[in-house]
Amino acid sequence: MTTITYLDQRRVGASPTPRNAGQKQITSLFERAVAAWNRRKTERMLEGLPQEIRKDIGWPTTIGK
Repeated sequence: MTTITYLDQRRVGASPTPRNAGQKQITSLFERAVAAWNRRKTERMLEGLPQEIRKDIGWPTTIGK
């Protein structure tokens, strides 16, 4: 049995903590942009699957509504 554990880098101190409000805002904006980019990348991947597979996994189809 394999167990995979993901560590939150902010908790283990791998990334530096912003020192002022400006840095926090920039960091927050960057994190939101990365999250949005990852969501869109996932959506594009799912939309690229054949219609039968999307139907099987419950992804809404855009063809023939």
